[in-house]
Formats: sequence, C-alpha cells, structure tokens
Amino acid sequence: MINNKLKSVLFLAAYSCVSIAADVNDEPANNNTKAAESNATIQLDEIEIKAKRRRIITPLPGLPIDRETATTNIQSATAKEISESKATNVTEFLNSNMQSVNVTDYTGNPFQQDLNYRGFTASPQIGTPQGISVYLDGVRVNEPFAEVVNWDLIPMNAISTLNIIPGSNPMFGQNTLGGALAITTKDGFSDHFLRAQQLVGDWGRKQTQFSNGIHGDRVALFTAYTHFNEDGWRVNSPSNVRQLFNKATVRFDTGQINLTALNVDTSLIGNGVLPIEMAEVDRKQVFTSPDEAKNGLEHYSVSGTWYVNDRISLSALGYRRGLNQNAVGADIYQGLRRLQVLSSGLDANADGLDDRFISLNGILNQSSLKSNADGFSLQMTYEGDKHQIAIGAGLDQNKIDFLQSQSLGSLDAKHVFHFTNDPWFADQDNQFYIQTSAPGIIRNDLTGSSRSKAIFFTDTWSPTETLHITFGSRLSWSNVKNELRSDRGNDMYNFRPQFFLPQYQACADIKKLATDFNRFICTTGDYDYRSFNPSLGAAWEAKENLTVYGNVSRGSRVPSVIELGCAKDHTGLEGTSDNFQFGCTIPTSLTADPYLKQVRSTGYESGLRGTVGGFDWNFGAFRTDLTDDILFIPLGQKNRGVFDNFGKTRREGLEMGLKGVWGKSTFGLNYTWMKATFQSSSQLINDANSSNSAGTCPTCGQAYVYVTPGDQLPGMPNHIVQANWNYLVTPEFDFTLNMVAHSFSYVRGNENNDHVPRAGARVNGTRDLYDYTGEGKISGYAVFNLRANYRFNNGISLFARLDNLFNKEYATAGNLGRNPFSPQGAFQVSAPLDSGGNPVVDSNGNFVRLDNNWVNSTFISPGAPRAAWVGINFDWGWDKVKKSQSLKDQPD
Repeated sequence: MINNKLKSVLFLAAYSCVSIAADVNDEPANNNTKAAESNATIQLDEIEIKAKRRRIITPLPGLPIDRETATTNIQSATAKEISESKATNVTEFLNSNMQSVNVTDYTGNPFQQDLNYRGFTASPQIGTPQGISVYLDGVRVNEPFAEVVNWDLIPMNAISTLNIIPGSNPMFGQNTLGGALAITTKDGFSDHFLRAQQLVGDWGRKQTQFSNGIHGDRVALFTAYTHFNEDGWRVNSPSNVRQLFNKATVRFDTGQINLTALNVDTSLIGNGVLPIEMAEVDRKQVFTSPDEAKNGLEHYSVSGTWYVNDRISLSALGYRRGLNQNAVGADIYQGLRRLQVLSSGLDANADGLDDRFISLNGILNQSSLKSNADGFSLQMTYEGDKHQIAIGAGLDQNKIDFLQSQSLGSLDAKHVFHFTNDPWFADQDNQFYIQTSAPGIIRNDLTGSSRSKAIFFTDTWSPTETLHITFGSRLSWSNVKNELRSDRGNDMYNFRPQFFLPQYQACADIKKLATDFNRFICTTGDYDYRSFNPSLGAAWEAKENLTVYGNVSRGSRVPSVIELGCAKDHTGLEGTSDNFQFGCTIPTSLTADPYLKQVRSTGYESGLRGTVGGFDWNFGAFRTDLTDDILFIPLGQKNRGVFDNFGKTRREGLEMGLKGVWGKSTFGLNYTWMKATFQSSSQLINDANSSNSAGTCPTCGQAYVYVTPGDQLPGMPNHIVQANWNYLVTPEFDFTLNMVAHSFSYVRGNENNDHVPRAGARVNGTRDLYDYTGEGKISGYAVFNLRANYRFNNGISLFARLDNLFNKEYATAGNLGRNPFSPQGAFQVSAPLDSGGNPVVDSNGNFVRLDNNWVNSTFISPGAPRAAWVGINFDWGWDKVKKSQSLKDQPD
C-alpha cells in the first residue's frame, strides 16, 4: 500500500522546486525612497505591550485554549522540540519530557509501549484498562475494538503540536478519564520547509525521514514520509515501520479547508517479558517467539473552518479510518503434562516421556482484526471580550470483524514456534490433526459495532481581566452490539475427533453445558449507555507572574466490544463460578455477552503556576476517583479470565516542574509523586502469586488472591523524575543530557502487593506445585541519555544520540507467570526412572512430574542497553530561497 503512495512523495518533491518561481514576489524594492529630515521633537503616546498568550489547540479548530486561562496543568510541545529530541515515537518523547508520565514496556518493542499518565493508560495491548483519549487533528484514534492506541500509526515528523490536557474536558469524548492527548499536524503554510533526515547505528537501526511543505497564496501541500527499520537488541525482535502523511490546505478570504491522508504499514515483533532467572544470565534472550503484529492503516479526513465574522466561526470534520491487523503470539503450552496421559506409547529413549507428545510444548495464538470507523463533528465558537464559547456535536460509528484461533507446535532451542513435521499428526483421521495445523482451533468469531452521539458546550467567562471561570458539559449516547460464535474453552489436549463432526458444529445451550456437547457458545448483545459529564474550573492571575487554578470534572468510558464480549455475567448461570469455560483467553477466545456498566470518573485538580527569573514553574495536586472500573479478572489459566466491573480505584498525586534558560544553558526538571490504588476489596485467581490461598490450603479448589483497599495498581511507580540540561557550547554546537528516574512498582499478577519468594508445597493433586521466585516488583532506576548537534550554515546539521549512557540494567514492567526454562534457556522436562525402569517417587510417595523443575517466576521487561546512533539533518526553508531569488532579481 505504501509503495503505491511513494509516487506522491516524489511528485510533491519535484513540484516544490518548480513552485518556487511562481511564489516569488515580483514587485521590486523601491530603492529611491528618501527619508524626510526633521529636527522637531515628537511626543508619542505610551503603549503597553503584553506578551502573546500561549494557545492550546482543541480537537476542532476555531477556539484555542489560552494556557494562561486554563484551569488545569496543560503541557505542550512544539514541532521544534519534538524534532530536537530525536525521539523515535510519541511515548518515548513524553516519557522524557512530560510531568506525571511513565512508560511500561510489556512487549519489548519501542512502538508497542504503554503510556501511563497520572495512573491512567493508553496502550496498544488488548486487555489493558484504557483511560486516555488520543486525538489526531480532531479524529479520535483509540481503536474501537478495545480502545487501544497503536503508537506506530502516528508519524513523528508530521506533528505540529502535542498537548496533554488533564481531566475530563467536555471538548473531548469517551475514554477521557485521566486526560486527553491532542496532536495536530503540519501543513504547507505553517511548515514551509524541505526536510530530510537519515539515522543509522546500533541494532541495525536505519531511519529515513522526509517532509516538504509548499504553498502559494491560496493552496498549500505538505507531505511526510518515514521508514524505520531495525533488528532489535533482543533475539528475533525486528521492527519495520512505513508511514506516509499528506495534507492539502485551501484558504479562502473567510476560511479554509484541509484534506488529510495517512497510510501506514508496520510489522512489529515484541517478544515480551522474560523470567528473572533467564534475564540474570542473558537479557537478550526471549521467552517465546514470535509475537508479531502487522498493522495496515488507511486514514482520511476533511475539515474546514468558516470565519463568519471576527468573533464567530464554524468548524466541521469528517473522517474514515480503516485498520487491518494480523497478529501471532507464541507461548509455552502449559497443558503439556496432560498430553502425557494420552501417550501413544512412543518412548524410544526410555525416559518415561512420550516422544511424540513431548514435542508439543508450544502454542500459537493467531488473530485477525478488521476495523472500520467513520464519523463527523460540528462546532460553533464565539470569542468575545468576556466569553470564549464552543458548542458542538459529533457522531462516531464503527464496525469490527475479529477472528481468533490456536494451534499446537514445537518450540526449538531458540524458543521459536514451529508447526510439527511429524507425519503422524498430518493424518486427517488423527484427533490432533486440527490442533497441530493452521489455523487450528477457531476460538472466536466476533462481529460488532458501536455508535456514539454527543453534544457539548464550554464557556470561559472572564468577569475581570485576571479571573477566568470555565464551565461546560458533554451529553453522550452510545450503543454497542455484538454477535459472537465462541469455542467452549476446552484445552487443546481435551478435543476429541467427535468434537469436529458436522452434527456438533452448532451452538450449545449455555444452561446445559454438562449435557449439550455442541462446540460453540453463540450470543448476541445490544446495550445502550448514556452519560452526562460536567466540568467546572477557575484560573485567577493573582499577580503578573502567578496564576492560581482549580478544576473538577466528570468523565466516563463505555465498555468496548471485546470487554462486553468477555464480560462476567453475574445474573446468569455463570454467577460467581470460577470455571474457565466462562472466560476468554486474551486475545484468544471470548464468551457470552453480559452487561457491563460504563466506567465513571470524578477528577479534582488545583495548583499554582508562574514565572520567576526567566523560569516557568508549576506546582499542583490531582486526584481522580473511578467507580465500576473495568479490569481483566483471571480464572486460573494463563491469560484466561473475564472482564468485570471493579468497585472503586483512585489515582492521586502531586506534580511540579521548572523550565528556563540561564546563560548558555536550558534546564528542565519535573517531579511527580503519585499513588494509584484499589479502593474496594476483590477476589482474584492467580496461582503464580505466592500469597494465593493454595499456600495455606493446598487442597482448596482455586488459588485465590485477595485485594484490599490501599493495594497499589501494577506498573505505577510512586516517584517520577525527568531532568534535561541543554548547553550551547558555540552557536553551531550544543549537547543535551537527559535523565529519567522511576521508583519501584509492582508487576501484574501482584495486585495485592503480597507476593514474596517461597517454596511450593509440591504435592500432587494440589494447586501449590511450584516454587515461587522473584519479589513481584520492578526495582527503581535512573537512566541517562546524551544528544549532540552540530549545525552548518547551509541548513545541514550532524547529530549523535547515546541512550543509557552508563549501561544501566533495569526493567520497566513485569508480571507473574510460570517458567519452564532453565536460566540458560533450556526447556526443562523430565520423568526419571529408577534402575528397574519404574518412575521415581519423592519422599511423600508422589511421582516426580515432568514439570518438576518449573517455577512460578517474576517476569520482567528488560530495558535496552547502551546504544549509539548518528545521523544527518537537512532543513531547507523555502522562504529563504524566495528571499534570495528576489534579491537576485532586483536591478543593480
């Protein structure tokens, strides 16, 4: 798809050169003008000049938000700041520069990181509770299937401004629980440059960027292209990203129209977290591979603004967005021990293990997603002396097709999944033929849709020049529909040939699962939601350089298609059952469609901001309380569980920042103290958590973990520090030293914060069979990065980037899980026999299990080691070219 679009890049590059002459001002300068001489003294009136307010762009053009009148701590970045950071993607930039931001990397790929802001998350991972809305030129890019955000689909060299708006601003729609990330793109009027960049360095990384903006009096064109390719620093972890962005802008006397096209193709392999035992030996190892996502995006929008008069404007936006995603994810097959029960009798090496079935130690999860979204919005704004008013409405709708399946296979010595080549499994009469071939067992076939309508208004009223009161609200109506054909959730070893007979390829009665042997559970869901979310705040400019602000707001999030597709039904047969057949493997299988409540948030914020000695500073406090938060609740099998409403959660903290210039130095310092906690009690199931109930009751039916109010959410450090120092050595040469520091955080699976290393009971017939290793948390760390730039006078500059300057070994995220590998990465399986050929028993008379050496480990996502890159930038300003051409055309 991208290759076909490259023609437009070449065309625009050529056209830009031809257009120079057409845009040159043909009027020669008048060199004969003579200045009149006068000895008279002229008394001028005193004029007071005020600095221009810094304005934050809202989702639709027409009514920017003045930062000085904002009632929350809005943080912003310009295209220049983003470019100078040399950040690979949005999450990397925010992690280094924005208050209350931290990044957790569960996948091990730089484009698939979780962005956490004030304890809320925008993540590309299905199953992660989402709480941040992301907008690109007014189009919400949280994908409708699971509210996820794919960071690889946002081109960095096309960004004009980037703004984080805290709380639930009525201007922004669903999912704005903790805040909104609003991104606007460049156009040919605002970015009248030809730019190019080439970067090379460690891990085989190569990045090529190109952009060009041209304009005449009425028409402007802008294009940006990026190709990023690297092998990755861990085993088998390459990335390939191609992004093409085009925008055409037409200006009229009373308005303008923008046409935008974004086309992206990516292939990302992120091989995830690693057991600490393996990480201590070699951090480059991977647990299992591949874990690959291929994204193809076609995004088109048209927007326009009509300036009715000096005070009133009308804006409109329409868009269409199509995403195709294909993903595969390899993992350990934890049902391997059960396969031995089905032994075919093949044991050539007499080790007590079936040679044929023992090879099926891997499982491959496969999924295909097609998502189409479209919508429009309208907005009217009024900008008066005392009021800044916006009134608007919007409609968003989408359709989804989702297919998931699983196959059994083998993991080789490098932990890479392969389909078995044993001809015994290739026999179509074999009961394992379907499980060991592609696409394998179809776990889920889901179609769904959602439709949201909203009206909103906001008004910033300034009764005096120093007092600004902002109030507004948003009223939304949403509908979510599902049609689901789901496998019953049998484990792969538990399928029999009769399951695949034609007469059983039908839907079972969910109330008669014990006697109805049809394969599928088929359900439909049709749910309506309504929400009213008001907001009220005030900003008081107490002094010339001091502003006091405060805000209270309410937000909501409607359950996504997948959350409703895998929701727990408290009113039906499911009730309080922990049977895994009622759950789903994320992202592998869904189940019935019971009702979930929408998430509700109430946010509070207050603070101070100002300037002193040339430095901007701020200090503030925030708190957001959630009711009916939607969390993924495990049901005792890896990644298998249900989505359910959780009573209450809370995010609260303090944030402060200082930024300014002193001599040749530019300093920036941010600090955040934050605590994200559960505020209700809950009962989870996780046999990898050492505090589970099986430790005190080994024969109990499940391994329960009890969460109590005050327990902290995983992945959220209490302390975040970001520091930046830029020093201008000469007008041509400068360098920047950056530090990012986080305190410890708990890993997923340790929601009750009580996991500690201990030995398991290791008694057959119980749920406490394995030892527990690791602390269940990620240690704090500080990482330093260095950048340097040298600029030549002709628009060419050289740069170097050195990440992790001191080669710190650290991790950003983790979870609890089962590890069958030795520290060196060898798959551990054994069934030792005594001298008489009989299975060995332990001191308690139990047979030694083939998974006897497996452990419940703390998995971590290791941070990247020290790495260096160098590159060259080329910036050619067309305005300078025009000026030079104009001077040449002047008569001598």
